[in-house]
Formats: sequence, C-alpha cells, structure tokens
Amino acid sequence: MIRSVIAACVLATAVLASQGCASSGTGTPATVTESSPDRITAAEIQATTGAQSAYDLIRRLRPRWLQSPATGSIGGGSITSQAILVYLDGIKLGSMESLTTLTASGIIGMQYLDAVRAATVLRDVGSEPIGGAIVITTH
Repeated sequence: MIRSVIAACVLATAVLASQGCASSGTGTPATVTESSPDRITAAEIQATTGAQSAYDLIRRLRPRWLQSPATGSIGGGSITSQAILVYLDGIKLGSMESLTTLTASGIIGMQYLDAVRAATVLRDVGSEPIGGAIVITTH
C-alpha cells in the first residue's frame, strides 16, 4: 500500500514537473531559460563551456547544492553534515563524489531535492538521515 502511494506521488511529481507553468503571472510566457535555484535546465548546461563533469556544471551553476546541510543540537551537541545523494536517471549512484565520475556531455537536466522531498519521491533513499539529493537526467 505504501509503495503504491509513493509510486503515485512520484508519477504526479513527474507529470507536474514536465508540464511547467504556462505563464509567469505577468502576461509574459515563461521560457525554458528561466533560472531556478533548484533546477538546472538543458539551456543552461549547453551555455556552460568547459565543464567536464556533472560536478563542474553544478559548481559553476548552483554551487550551494554542493554544501551539505549541517545538523546538530543546541547546548553543546555535536554538529554533523548530512550526505547529499546522487541519482542518475532514477538510479541511486551514491554520494556527491559520484558527480566527478559523470561526464557533462549527455546531461540534459539536474534538480536538487531537499531531504523531505527526496525521501518522499525517490527510491532507495534508505533510513539514514540525508541532506538532500541531486537528480540528473540524461538523453
């Protein structure tokens, strides 16, 4: 039952993400080149020269994605960083280190998901706390 609910959420998210907005609310149609803090478009990737890996693309276009959120407690508790997971075409690759092994050619989009959204829409997240996920789409 839970798997079917999660699958429905993933499908609904994919449909909504592919539809986009018909208007920006100002009477001007939205364009595919508009910048989003949580998404890197194909147009942005094509405009970025010299990037060899997915890591290079993110470092140039959305460097904050590479910063693991810190967690801790008030009152002297220890502060730790939570891992950012990487997914390629729906398959979990691992941690951010895997970004350096993915060549930039062939990547058509990337999206950053915060921890709550990642745990809701992605498979194989696991039970350990995470800081978020970077989802990469290729041809």
